[in-house]
Formats: sequence, structure tokens, C-alpha cells
Amino acid sequence: MTFNKPESSNCLFMICPTDHLESVLRKTSSNKAYFYTALGANFRWDIDTQQSLITLIEDQNITQVIFTTKYTNLFYREVLEPEIEPFFTINETFLQIDKTLPDYFLNQSHPVLRIMLFASRHLQRQQNNILETSILGKAIKYNNIFTQSFVYHPGTQIFYPPKVIEKKVLLYGKVSPN
Repeated sequence: MTFNKPESSNCLFMICPTDHLESVLRKTSSNKAYFYTALGANFRWDIDTQQSLITLIEDQNITQVIFTTKYTNLFYREVLEPEIEPFFTINETFLQIDKTLPDYFLNQSHPVLRIMLFASRHLQRQQNNILETSILGKAIKYNNIFTQSFVYHPGTQIFYPPKVIEKKVLLYGKVSPN
């Protein structure tokens, strides 16, 4: 399994509980793995949450915050595959990201690649949001905590970083990322 991260560090994984990635991430992480969850990996950053996460980060010597999701996450598929009956209510954030994808890409690209790009862009937005928070973002920056994001493909058991997904979109377009 490929996972681009330093070998020795405690990680805080930001995940959607419907992805059931905890066991995969525990196997991947060389040290301790901690989890903070939100449906659709759509996190809210109220003051109490920020302060609780800072305490966790400091107490557990967290050196990385990693946003990750499966490309098969129900929230992403609902947005990009309208024939799927909604299982959850779609958040406005997802709809805003969907509007950033060009029509030709939505109509012509391979469905897996399309969802992976959507998921990757969503996680990147969440990663930026955490860094912009009033308390937590400052603590992350001050303590040089590394943040990154990955989209997991269960078929290949690979965590794809955003740059790889973007390259596959540009290179292959209609071809599956496998």
C-alpha cells in the first residue's frame, strides 16, 4: 500500500465515518493513529472543537494532520452521479466544488477519475479551512504540524495525493486511474 508520509510520527486523521478507513489507516501509520470524524469529511470548526483538537495534538504529540476519504464515499457519488438516490443531504460545499469542474470533464471523464478529482478538491478545501481557523490553524502553523490529504482507492489499496489525481485527469481524461 502506498502512503506518502514520514515514517515516524503520530497522526490525526480527519475522515468520514462512512468510509470505514480506521483499520486501513492504523495499519498504514507507523506510530499512533487518532481520528476525528465528520460526515462527508465536511468539518466544522467551532471554538470548542478547535480547542479540543489543540489539546489532543499537544497531549499526543501529533506531528501530522491528514485528511483522507475513499473515492467511493456516498457524499461524492451523490453529487456527481444524479441517478443515485440521495442517501444523505448534500452539503452546499459539495455543490460549490462541483461547479468548479468543467462540463466537458463531467460529461466525458471516467466516473472513477471524476469522483476522485471531486473528493481530492473537497479534501484540499477542508485542509485549507483548518489552516485558516482562528485558533487551531495558528497552533498548527506555529508547531509546524504537517497537513496533507489523500483519496483512497480500495481496489488498488493506494492513497492518492491531489497532485497525482490532477495529473491523471490531465493525462488520461477518459481512462480509469487504475
